[in-house]
Amino acid sequence: MKWNPLLLCCLVVMLWACNSSSVETEPAPPPPPPPVQDKQTQALLLKQDFPFDPADKNKVTGDYVAQAKIVVPADLATQSKWIMFEGPVLENDRIAYRYYADSRHRFDIYGKTVADLVMDTVSWQYHDIMNWGSDILKVGNSLGLGSPAIWYQDSLYTLSVCAEKTIEVVEDGAQRSMIRTTFTDLQIAEDTFTVVQDWSLNAGQSWSEITLRVVNGVLPDGMAFATGIVKHLPTAVNGHSDDYFYLMNWGEQSFHQENMGMAILAKQTYQPVTVADERSHALAFQDAKQTVSYRFMAAWERDLTEVKKEEDFLRLVKNATQE
Repeated sequence: MKWNPLLLCCLVVMLWACNSSSVETEPAPPPPPPPVQDKQTQALLLKQDFPFDPADKNKVTGDYVAQAKIVVPADLATQSKWIMFEGPVLENDRIAYRYYADSRHRFDIYGKTVADLVMDTVSWQYHDIMNWGSDILKVGNSLGLGSPAIWYQDSLYTLSVCAEKTIEVVEDGAQRSMIRTTFTDLQIAEDTFTVVQDWSLNAGQSWSEITLRVVNGVLPDGMAFATGIVKHLPTAVNGHSDDYFYLMNWGEQSFHQENMGMAILAKQTYQPVTVADERSHALAFQDAKQTVSYRFMAAWERDLTEVKKEEDFLRLVKNATQE
């Protein structure tokens, strides 16, 4: 039997089509996972790996070790090197803040010229202007920037005397970090009560937030939570933006006598009012008997905010009321 070439070609094409339609296609590969977002905040609580030695506050025998929680020694000396930076640090891609872990409990500022997280690599030479930035605030006996206090009988009391003080890293995240401090049996004048301070910092923001609350009660009669800004400049201006009150100033007030702005922001529902103090531009919160939250922020003429003038800093402050 002779096959017609044209018919043979058609049969081959038909057989190929049938076979190819029965073959299952390979499933598409899954999409690649989203890229891991770079860490933009960190909480640092670093100390020497031995009990505090009151006879030698400069004692350093090895690397500083990260801690999740510590009980602050009651006799911890000022300017002690037992804790790196003299206390805990919160850092993000814009700025870093710390407070002194000893009885002073004052907040300080590190200005940054880089977006990288660097404070875990910084040495004790942080008062010098380095390639990453510098300590930019002289605090002394003032409230520094945003240090918590109690206003009572026309005087400011810092959170300095208590039966026990613990510091705990609650969150050390890519976008937010938080440190909790508990003042057990805090003593203010003749009264004692326990206060918890939650302190947080988010990525991309120049401001940090403090929440204070009295445990199992309220502030004693006549007392109010308070805070403030060191008086390196003679004046500070206050104003309102939406439902926030702010207190701020700008000028040559950094540790190196360069331009810097500092501000406190709080919801008007707390009824913040300015009060007189020799060392600080101070605020007391009249309607915050059990808890209060406020923000503090800074901008330095060298940092990444590129704020160079007072009006630029005011704009940054007002933006912080929207976030």
